[in-house]
Amino acid sequence: MAAPPQPRPLLVSTPSGGSTSASGSSTPVPAASRNNPISLRIYKAIGTSFDDRGSREALEIASGFYASSKAKGKAKAEDGGDEAAAPIRRTLRGQSAATARRNLKRDVEARLAGGSQHFLEAFGEVDKKLDVLREHMLEMQSRCDQVQAELDQANSGTKYLLERADGLRSQRSSAQLRTSLVTLFLARFTLTQGEERALSSREFDLGPETFKALDHVEAIRSDCRALLGGDEAKMQAGLDIMASTGVQMEAGYTKIHRWLEFQFRQMTRDAQLEVSGVMREAVRRLGQRPGMLKEVLHVLTSTRQASVLSAFLDALTRGGPKGLPRPIEIHAHEPTRYVGDMLAWVHQATATEHELLESLFGVGNRARMVGAERSVLERTEAEKMVAEALDRDLEGLGRPLKLRIEQTLKSQEGVITTYRIVNLLQFYLVTMRKTIGPDALLSKALQELYEHADAAFFETLEAQGRSLLRFLHPPDANLSPPLALRDASQVLREIIAVYDTSLVDDAEREGDFAKLLNAAVDPAVEMCERMADLRKQSSPSSGAWDRDVFLVNCLEYLQHTLEIYPFTAPRVSTLQEQVQTHIESMTFEHHGKLLEQCGLAPVMKAIRTRPADTPLSRLPGATPKELTAALTQFSSFLTNHDPLTSPRLALLSNPRLAEGIHRTALRRIATAYAEVADHVLDKNEGYEFAETLLRRGRDEVEVALGVAEL
Repeated sequence: MAAPPQPRPLLVSTPSGGSTSASGSSTPVPAASRNNPISLRIYKAIGTSFDDRGSREALEIASGFYASSKAKGKAKAEDGGDEAAAPIRRTLRGQSAATARRNLKRDVEARLAGGSQHFLEAFGEVDKKLDVLREHMLEMQSRCDQVQAELDQANSGTKYLLERADGLRSQRSSAQLRTSLVTLFLARFTLTQGEERALSSREFDLGPETFKALDHVEAIRSDCRALLGGDEAKMQAGLDIMASTGVQMEAGYTKIHRWLEFQFRQMTRDAQLEVSGVMREAVRRLGQRPGMLKEVLHVLTSTRQASVLSAFLDALTRGGPKGLPRPIEIHAHEPTRYVGDMLAWVHQATATEHELLESLFGVGNRARMVGAERSVLERTEAEKMVAEALDRDLEGLGRPLKLRIEQTLKSQEGVITTYRIVNLLQFYLVTMRKTIGPDALLSKALQELYEHADAAFFETLEAQGRSLLRFLHPPDANLSPPLALRDASQVLREIIAVYDTSLVDDAEREGDFAKLLNAAVDPAVEMCERMADLRKQSSPSSGAWDRDVFLVNCLEYLQHTLEIYPFTAPRVSTLQEQVQTHIESMTFEHHGKLLEQCGLAPVMKAIRTRPADTPLSRLPGATPKELTAALTQFSSFLTNHDPLTSPRLALLSNPRLAEGIHRTALRRIATAYAEVADHVLDKNEGYEFAETLLRRGRDEVEVALGVAEL
């Protein structure tokens, strides 16, 4: 379909006489047409543009006035057949459009008038309906006034009731507030029925509910202090509450007391020694009632004392379940094992009872070194109660233990066995003191047993020492330590070995063992000295020498027995001094013998006894002839002597000691020869040709004697 031709732009007149297109562009108007109205209108119509929406709608409405018959029927159908609403003008054939345009204004106005008439009719209908509505409104207003009057009448009639209701409502609020306050007061200062049953009913077993109720009672009594500080009414309420809660609290503690008494009476066997949390809490609670706690602890200690004593007697005579372990008294023929088993059983029972009581009182193990003693000053109140209860639990063991150990000690004759029992008692005494304290009855019983055993041991040891001095005889020909000394040393060695395993501190070992060492060593030394004196009396010629040799051998034997232990050092030092005294005596005598053998004895005697104004060469024993003979004998001695040992020292049991004595004597011989040489070379001594008399020099003599310094 071909596009419609685009309309030409219309020109409109402007005040200046020109023309402007509808689109805004100006079209010049010829000057000849500017004063012609028709031309201006034509130019204006031509220059008008109908592209905007409003112009188009206006043209469409205008064209509807002059439509064809079909279009008229359609328009009439759309308008509902109302000609007034849409007045359409007929255009006769041959009638010009100018005539239609002239009637356009009138047609538009006629149509507007028809529309207005239509609106008036519609508004008339609306007005009629508004009148009906107004009548209904008046009727409703009348009814509302009637209802309001009735309401006013009812309001005036119920005003008293409303006021009464307001009063009751305020009273109800006050009552509710008081009720809530009373409820809170009762909840805070009274117990529930369940809590009362938990405190006083025997059917209600002791448990957390009882402790919770007791805490509630204590909280109530604590809060009552605020009431006791107020006015008289509050004080009276506080006093009443304190009185009622006091009864409830006493009922609770009485229930705890009875329950603990019953439970403690059941603790007769080891299988029933488990401590529950309820029992531990009950003991802690009863700690606030010292009198009640003392009563229940008395029940516990009485029960446990009888149970422990019965168990100890069963262990002694019957043994364990089904005979295992075997009865302790089966080993009564072995004193050390018998006493050790009894003490070990007591120690184990002590540990069991201690653990039970610590668990019962909730006493934890504080940081403490193993084996460290428990300080009495550092103990808490609970630990003191544990110690007291433990002391009473073990009180019954003292008497049967003492009877059996004392009987065992009386039947012993051997010093080693007795000392082993002493050491066992000392070990367990120290252990029990650290466990239950030195003031416990069992510790005191062990202390008495230890003192009794120690006295019995020293009595046996002294009897053994007296037996050493009873039958004395001269030593053997080889001057070796006698058999009695060797036996006594063996006993002493075993005693020292046992003591070395004791619990005595290293700093106290020397002083603690000194008494025992003196009691064991002094009789042996005295025996050796008496035997040496018997030897000296039997052979006066060599008795002094043999006495020193014999004593040195005996003392050396004792010294070797003791020197391997550090705590015997003081006694070893004393023995060494005695040995050194005899060695010096032997060295002096051996030197004298060697001096006679080498021929220098007469010369040295002359030197020692010479007058101050007499030359040595004129004295007897030191004349030139005698000096020459002595030096000749000395040269022969240097050739034949043994620089390492001497037959006279062969009986010493210590070869090194014999070698030292011989070497010291030879060194003194060399010194004597040097002194003789000095006097011979001295011109004042009167020796002629002195150099020829001395056949050997000093250094040569030292080398020959084997004492030269390297």
